[in-house]
Amino acid sequence: MGIKDRVFKLLVTEKEGLTITDVSKKLEVHYSTASKYLAVLEAEGTLRHRDIGMAKVFTIDKKVT
Repeated sequence: MGIKDRVFKLLVTEKEGLTITDVSKKLEVHYSTASKYLAVLEAEGTLRHRDIGMAKVFTIDKKVT
């Protein structure tokens, strides 16, 4: 399973969403790698994010589920 699939699968289980730091720690990948794949999934319309302070919290787009 590729990193992109792992990121998606992780976010499916986290209804409240995760930050880039959360994703990188849970998947044990570098912060920039997590950021890259979150951006790719968001560009594809699979994810969306909301800003909370300086953090971006990513969730699965409701249209996907």
